[in-house]
Amino acid sequence: MKTMRYHTFDLTVSVTGVPHEYLLSAQSSTQGEAAGRTKIDPSSAPLADLLASLGNATISSANLQALGAALYQSLFAGEIGMLLNRALGETIGNEALGLRLRLRINPPELAALPWEFLYSPERRLFLAASVETPLSRYLNLSEPVRQLAVPEKINLLVVITQNSGLDTTAERKALEKVASQLRDRLTIDFLEGEATSAAIRAALRQKDYHILHYAGHGAFKNDEAFLYLDHEEKLTEPISAEQFAHFFTDYTSTRLVFLNACQGATRSSHQALAGVAPQLVLRGVPAVVAMQEKIDNDDAILFATEFYAELCRQAGDGQVEVAISRARKALLQERSASAVFGNPVLYLRAEDGRLWETKKTAPPPLIKEKKPVLERWQTWVAFISAIVVLLGAISDLPQKMLQAYHAVRESLAPSCQFNGHVFDKKGKPVVGAEVFVQGQKGSGVTDVNGEFNFSVQNKCGEPVQVFINKDGIVQDVGSQTLPGPVTLTFEGQP
Repeated sequence: MKTMRYHTFDLTVSVTGVPHEYLLSAQSSTQGEAAGRTKIDPSSAPLADLLASLGNATISSANLQALGAALYQSLFAGEIGMLLNRALGETIGNEALGLRLRLRINPPELAALPWEFLYSPERRLFLAASVETPLSRYLNLSEPVRQLAVPEKINLLVVITQNSGLDTTAERKALEKVASQLRDRLTIDFLEGEATSAAIRAALRQKDYHILHYAGHGAFKNDEAFLYLDHEEKLTEPISAEQFAHFFTDYTSTRLVFLNACQGATRSSHQALAGVAPQLVLRGVPAVVAMQEKIDNDDAILFATEFYAELCRQAGDGQVEVAISRARKALLQERSASAVFGNPVLYLRAEDGRLWETKKTAPPPLIKEKKPVLERWQTWVAFISAIVVLLGAISDLPQKMLQAYHAVRESLAPSCQFNGHVFDKKGKPVVGAEVFVQGQKGSGVTDVNGEFNFSVQNKCGEPVQVFINKDGIVQDVGSQTLPGPVTLTFEGQP
């Protein structure tokens, strides 16, 4: 099975101040940028009716496709849609190249929507269920992404609550079967006894675990998320999302937390980062898989076994996007009259989607053998010939040395990040304006907030002459001092 390579398509959704109207900003790693606006009202028909149908015991493929198409068209219309089509066009026909879709949805009322059902009518495809178009949620956080671990074996800790009333026997057997199939690649430890807070802390101290799998109850009440752990005196106790996330503060070996709990990914429509999964990402966990609604035990087992079998396979490099896409596709195939395939959500901070890299075995050292006399003589002849050629080209040496000098000088030139905002005369952010510096090759393009950031080959603290280019109108905004931030006003058309 080939290792997938991905181009990236980032889509950011931000507020405008107008009810149900939002700014869209898209950036393709290969095709450039685009911006637009959209109107989304989850409480109005037909979107409200389609969302309500997800609660039915069974749901037709037509209704699922209609919901996914409505969500898709709300994001990928106009220039945004054209940019996506160009980016997807590069991957068509290349089985080892895909396009990862990363959603940066800032308004909480939209982050609560099930974007995992995005359906492309043109391609007749649920994007999140294909390894060619894996979909994840990306949070803009200041917390740095943890460095890649390089495990020879992946250590998985399974935390199953005993006092939850759930029958987890089948789930344990299924995970043990996966471990036996991947015994050269994966080790699984089960937290024996009651899964109390103290027991989890003790287990994490004893061993470096790369994955933690939680199986138990989850709840979301009054805009606050909870998981339930065992308790020595009162059987179970609710633990808040923030409290659970504290298990992984400074515990840098954990690359993934898998929450097999109802509503582990549910987010507040009023308060950002209220769900368990976003809180874990906030604490530095690179990837979190969680459920946004209730999930049947059989469905959860099918998803988990397919997911781990792909993620931890011998030749894999921890491509979590591929693993979740294949597991969603398995649910889509096996549960055709259900919406369960869109239940799992992936929150991802790992930039290239890899949670680790397979440790490559170093090749054996080469034994240098003594060459025969004739071969050594031929080597000397070749060496002398090279010297003659070099002497013949000596007339070009000064010019080449000068070129090399300028190249080295340019590579060693100091650089400084230049950043700031661009507003129009009314104080509104200017989107898609190019900011550049006189005599410099690089430039920056403003995002939906009018912000720009790019590297300038000058020392920080030095003044530079700055220009703005918007729709062919170039404006000199005068001398500015690096690195900023600076506030620039674009006058526009006279």
